[in-house]
Amino acid sequence: MTASSITEYIDQFDGDVRDRLLTVYEMVRSAVPAEAEESISWRMPAFKLGTEPLFFFTGTKRHIGFYPTPDAIAHFSAELAAYGTTDHIVQLPHSAPLPTELIREMITWRLQQLPSDKA
Repeated sequence: MTASSITEYIDQFDGDVRDRLLTVYEMVRSAVPAEAEESISWRMPAFKLGTEPLFFFTGTKRHIGFYPTPDAIAHFSAELAAYGTTDHIVQLPHSAPLPTELIREMITWRLQQLPSDKA
């Protein structure tokens, strides 16, 4: 089944994975500007501000994928050293506690990078 909303996407998961996705969703949703758009893009939950992508995230069997943009990943590279990363994704394994403070810091930093007319 292809989800048509973020909550529908999250509801496809059970137990701890669902709880972890819900935590990430609530953290992002509470931080982004009110006019940010929630959607499913590339089969992932996404937040955009106009045409500006803000955040994507996904659930997998082994980890939560968090996509805070390549600039954010580069900026937090030292803090992310313990996690699997690429230029686009931070893999937050289910075998470790969700680093909520680090996620919050990445969200805050990313939003501070928006042009003043978008923030």
